Amino acid sequence: MPQEMTRPESPASAATLEGDVGPEVYQELLTSFRAHLLVQVVDLHAAATTGDVAAAQYVAHQIKGTATSFGAVHLDDLARRLLGIEPHDVELLRTLVDEIDAEVHILQSVVSV
Repeated sequence: MPQEMTRPESPASAATLEGDVGPEVYQELLTSFRAHLLVQVVDLHAAATTGDVAAAQYVAHQIKGTATSFGAVHLDDLARRLLGIEPHDVELLRTLVDEIDAEVHILQSVVSV
């Protein structure tokens, strides 16, 4: 079984990905995904600090593109929500960035077998 960064209600996306690429490549991709998420959270906080919704949405688009592949459906949902905010809604941006940060920390600590 793959090591998934998922919550119990998540679909088996990670298992599908592992089946497609094999367990060794999957582990490499998962490690890379986890490391890149930490960088993306830093980028999101920088964008939230300056009120740069467009920069935050650029990062959210990247997260949305990979989160479901690893079964991180709640993270995908948060990224989608960030993509939908208006350029002037800086308070919502900051709230969503905090929620994404918390979710990434949960995902970093959760490894199911």
